[in-house]
Amino acid sequence: MEQEMKITLTQLRTFIAVARERSFTRAAERLSSSQPSVSAAIKHLEAELKLRLFDRTTKELHLTAEAKAFLPTIERLSDDLEASLQDLRATAERRRGRVAVAVLPSIATNVLPATISQFSAAYPNIRISLRDDNTAAIWQQVRNGEVDLGIAGRIQAEEGLHFETLIRDPFGAVMHPTHPLAGETGPIRWSELEGYPFVSFGADTGIRPLLDTIDPTPNNISSPWIEGSNIAAVLALLKANLGIAALPEMAMRSDGRDLVFRTLLDPPLYRKIGLVTRANRALSPAAQGFVDNMREVLKPQWLR
Repeated sequence: MEQEMKITLTQLRTFIAVARERSFTRAAERLSSSQPSVSAAIKHLEAELKLRLFDRTTKELHLTAEAKAFLPTIERLSDDLEASLQDLRATAERRRGRVAVAVLPSIATNVLPATISQFSAAYPNIRISLRDDNTAAIWQQVRNGEVDLGIAGRIQAEEGLHFETLIRDPFGAVMHPTHPLAGETGPIRWSELEGYPFVSFGADTGIRPLLDTIDPTPNNISSPWIEGSNIAAVLALLKANLGIAALPEMAMRSDGRDLVFRTLLDPPLYRKIGLVTRANRALSPAAQGFVDNMREVLKPQWLR
C-alpha cells in the first residue's frame, strides 16, 4: 500500500518562491520568513517527493529537470487556489454572490422595492433573483432547494422547513365603490357580508384556509360564488363589480386602485407573512445579508 504524501500549501508556496528567486535568502525575504524555515520546507518537500528540486552545486540555485517540469503545474494550482480563496472571502464579506428569493406578488410589490434598494446600495455586486408565486408553491421551492428563501404566508408546519413571522397583515372587505357596503369606509363585521356574492380563493392558496377559520362563517364565504387562483384575478373581478372579497390589506395595495377597503372585525383576522427557510441549514452570506436587511426595513411593521 502506497504511503500517503503529506505536502503542505506552505511547502509548495516556498518552492515557488525559491524557484523564482533562485535564492533561499531572497525567498525568505519575499515570504517574510526566515532562511532556516525556507530550507526546512524545501527539505521536507523533497523528502515527500523523493527527488531533488534544486541543484546546489553552484552559487546560484538552479531547478533540476524534474523540478522544471513540476513548477508550471504547482504555479497554476497555487494561482487557482488563491483566486478561489479570494472569491470565497469576497462571498463571506458579502461583496459578491447571489440570492434567489420566492415571494408573494403583494410582497414583491409593496415590500421588496425598498428592501432591494437598501440592500443593493450596501452590496452592489450581489445579484438577486426573484420568483413570485403563491404560498404553497413558495414553500415547495424552498423545500426543493430551488431558492435560498421564501417570503410567504404561514401554512401547516412542515418537517425540515422553518417559518419566522415578519408581518401581521389585517384582512378587510374589498369592493367596488358602487357596492352597497362601500358607502362607509370604517371597520365592518363579517356578519354584514352575508348575502352578497363573494369572490374567494382556491384551497391551495394561503388565504382560503384563513377564511375558513372564521366562526361562524357566513354562508357566502364558505361557499363562494367565484374562486380565483391569485390576487390579481380576484382584484380584476372586484373592479368589474362582480362581488365582494376578504383580502389582506397588503394584497389590496398591490393593484387595488379604485376599490374600497374596510377592516374586518368580530373577529379580526390577520395573515401572517414571514421567512420560509430550510431548518438546520445556514443561509449563504448573501442570503443572510438580504434577510438582515429585510428585517430592518420591516421592523416598523413587526408590532402591528
